[in-house]
Amino acid sequence: MLKPIRLRRIGVVATALVATGVLSLTGCSSGPAGAPSGSASTPAADGCGTVPQLGANDPDGLLDGLSAELQDGYNAYGIAVQKSAWADWKSQKTDGYTAAIVGQAPAAPYIATYQEQLLDSLEAHGVEVVANLAPNDPTDVPGQIQMFNQALSLKPDIIFLNPAAPEAAMDLVKQAYDAGIPVISTVVPLDSPYAISLVNNSNLQAMETAAGILGAIGGKGSVLKVDGVPGIPPQLFWEDGIAKALELCPDVTIAGQVQGFFQPPAAQQAVVQFLATNPAGADAVLQAGSMGWAIRDAFTQAGLPVPPIQDINASQGMAAYAEANPDYPYFGTATPPIPAAQVAAQVGVKVLAGAGPKMNQIVWGPYVVDRQNLSDVVDPSWSESDGTDLAVDGVYFTDEQVAEFFSNPDLGPQTAE
Repeated sequence: MLKPIRLRRIGVVATALVATGVLSLTGCSSGPAGAPSGSASTPAADGCGTVPQLGANDPDGLLDGLSAELQDGYNAYGIAVQKSAWADWKSQKTDGYTAAIVGQAPAAPYIATYQEQLLDSLEAHGVEVVANLAPNDPTDVPGQIQMFNQALSLKPDIIFLNPAAPEAAMDLVKQAYDAGIPVISTVVPLDSPYAISLVNNSNLQAMETAAGILGAIGGKGSVLKVDGVPGIPPQLFWEDGIAKALELCPDVTIAGQVQGFFQPPAAQQAVVQFLATNPAGADAVLQAGSMGWAIRDAFTQAGLPVPPIQDINASQGMAAYAEANPDYPYFGTATPPIPAAQVAAQVGVKVLAGAGPKMNQIVWGPYVVDRQNLSDVVDPSWSESDGTDLAVDGVYFTDEQVAEFFSNPDLGPQTAE
């Protein structure tokens, strides 16, 4: 059984804001308190450095039955929470389930680890994986559609999909529904009652960590943006989240924008090239994920001080660097691919067993690592050059929290494998 969840928020006080026409407010709350030591993270008078409270898009009040801790993770999650089309369904089988996985190109470390663990977890639950497919390029939407249709033709009992393009997947999950095959959408959410999305709140992750970084520079200065892969969902969610944080910071300017493609070597090279023509550097860096330690090394290579870097999908090396430099402002997130994949398998088998998912969006709020808890998560043996994903025990859904999303939680596996 996973350890109890320990959701944290960044060290600033949230200001309640309403995004007119975008999201409806619920009773969600953030509740961060206290500034990280060794940083100028007091929010500016205009609200820069605070976390906007945008609430959840929950028109039918489906989140009302969840614990406050889970509801909190839906802040700024723009996709509507709907009743699941699989709420009253169960498989005609009682065992011997089969599954197909249609994933993504495993270039990013998180995706590679997640997909490997998903396969292992399904097999641990006694599920036979009849297809394990992924395109070679994360932007190959036609290729993934073809693979989904290939998986559908095998008539598995369930399909796990990491969609390259959510819009293109809408018809696919409806076809699967018509065939009586549930689809668990992993990593990237789908705005459909026919899929059960089990995802991290990437918008909130970007918004919270960006707010921390912008507060750390006192709401003034220049920021370098390091993109991931243009146009794909994780990039778009990050762009949305940082935009909401930047809206509150009129005195922050964009020094430049480079592409790192979620690949540390590419990010380091791109930032080195930027610094070669912009020797003043930047006061802070906002990056789309997994590239923090490489961006740090780019500044060091250029002979410049390392500015505060948004460390989404943090690495052990970057966390170790921050721990070794107590005056360095640090805001990162631990996004644990192994427990996330384990819970995805657990949720899928529970759906097959007739547990009855209450809603189509199962959302995990980000676990923010900052000066308040950095020492608790860093192992003294870690090297500052280690790009291994930062994993923190006990920061994903517990088995008891998974049960909250089902009408008949006693059916199906009670623990994540």
